[in-house]
Amino acid sequence: MNARIKLPSSLANYQSFRRQIAVLASLGLATALCLGLLALRAWHFGASARTWLVWNLFLAWLPALGAFAAYNLNHWPTRFRWLPIIGLSLLWLLFLPNAPYLITDIVHLKQSYGAPLWYDLITLVAFAWTGSFLGLVSLFLMQMLVRRTMGNTASWLFVLAVLTLNGFGIYFGRFLRWNSWDVFFHPTSLFYELLEGLRNPFAYLHTIAFAGLFTLLFGAVYLMLLSFTQLHQEQEWDRLKSVRSIN
Repeated sequence: MNARIKLPSSLANYQSFRRQIAVLASLGLATALCLGLLALRAWHFGASARTWLVWNLFLAWLPALGAFAAYNLNHWPTRFRWLPIIGLSLLWLLFLPNAPYLITDIVHLKQSYGAPLWYDLITLVAFAWTGSFLGLVSLFLMQMLVRRTMGNTASWLFVLAVLTLNGFGIYFGRFLRWNSWDVFFHPTSLFYELLEGLRNPFAYLHTIAFAGLFTLLFGAVYLMLLSFTQLHQEQEWDRLKSVRSIN
């Protein structure tokens, strides 16, 4: 097996920064498309702009931005970097369900005055797709962070735990109408609701089923995303080896 080519740290950091900018730009373009679809819905069809979708998409951006910040803070040369990283990681975990939550907004698809049904379908899918990728990218960054500090096995256990909690978080948001910030503003009520579920889990089998299926769905999509990154990495290594052989 060919050994990996070790890049100088400055070049590696530059390439990492360039790739992060490209990812953010693509997510920004998808977000602009979503907002454009809503604006066109209001302007051309004279229908409601559905501003709640904008709010949900804003919430989906929060874990992504937190993950980017934590990932880059890990490169700081100070040992105190772990204090903000831990804080950002906890906030990331708390707000992560808001990203794939946009998938469940498909329940609002119905014939309405003004905009045709097919247009609303495209709009909801665009928001769901963008929100999902915001969550997937943030999970990838956090897994890389865990892998660098605790190893590959721990990083996959971390992903499994996060995906499971994420599934329950989406259920709590969609059907029980809890929000991420209720952890701070209504911690007691939220705690007792969680405690009731732990005491009598068989009464909440539908909750477990929803969370389990969503965990499998999001996990499968995440593995597909990783497979694409692996293909890209192999192409990069082949290109670097060919450049090195020429020089």
